[in-house]
Amino acid sequence: MEQKTEVYRPLLEKRSLEGVYAGDGSLHMAGKNDMISGDVLRGITKKYENIQKGVWNYVIYITGDCHGSFERFSKRRRMKSAFLPEKGDYVIVCGDLGLLWAKDREFEYHLKWLSRLPFTLLWVQGNHENYNMIAEYPTEQWHGGRVRHIVRDKIILLERGQIFHMEGKSFFTFGGASSHDIQGGILDRSSPDFKRDKRRAVQSGLPYRIRNESWWAQELPTDAELQEGMNNLSRAGFSVDYVITHCLSGSMQEKLGSLYGNDARSYEGDILTDYFDRLEQNLQYRIWFCGHYHINLRLDKKHVILYKEVVCPDDFR
Repeated sequence: MEQKTEVYRPLLEKRSLEGVYAGDGSLHMAGKNDMISGDVLRGITKKYENIQKGVWNYVIYITGDCHGSFERFSKRRRMKSAFLPEKGDYVIVCGDLGLLWAKDREFEYHLKWLSRLPFTLLWVQGNHENYNMIAEYPTEQWHGGRVRHIVRDKIILLERGQIFHMEGKSFFTFGGASSHDIQGGILDRSSPDFKRDKRRAVQSGLPYRIRNESWWAQELPTDAELQEGMNNLSRAGFSVDYVITHCLSGSMQEKLGSLYGNDARSYEGDILTDYFDRLEQNLQYRIWFCGHYHINLRLDKKHVILYKEVVCPDDFR
């Protein structure tokens, strides 16, 4: 136990709780200059204090979109920050993990590399996922909800509309979102007009996607998935500790748009954001975490948008 204590002592002695995010990529409270300071470090402090008492607890971290780029999980990057996960800890990615995209050498490399990390990697679906590849993995029960084990007990997809119980906390998960980078169209390679459509899309200079290659209709949920989520929440008394999604509710997207202008306003409402609006009216929760918008921002006291930052959910006040 003394050896584990030594892992954390240098970090705790050299850094104060305030200002741990004083460098680039700091999280800010919307409309203020206040940082979300010390969130990860407080989680490590709690672990450190428990170690001194002879109690070893696991830490749950949360981060945003990866899009197949996993540098934030490298040992070098972890040692430069307060993000020091160990075996038994969890890291949840709020969609667009980017691991399951194509069956190629890059996929095999990342699969092996991520499997060797000390923590268990969890994630919810985003809008940039190969849903056909995901469907090849069977669903199983894990910590109270349905999952897909990409690598047994190391890389796990948390399915939509589920409630998971980990380290004494409950997490409602619901991945998916509408793609907003399709102004040039969604092309179909099987169409006889594919070459013409692609040429026009390229000439327009607008982003486009190709069906079942870089865009999948399953990015938005089915009615059955929406209902399953409601049923599970009803059994839980519409009360959980944390919500993990890829996108925000429609009302929160509008709030984001009012703060960040046209870039944020390009995210339009859909069946999923409407669904989240209904949840906002009935669900009791501490913090709602999401990704999707490629910013690190505490939108208000109950909504945190993550991109490359890694945080501990328990430490948000």
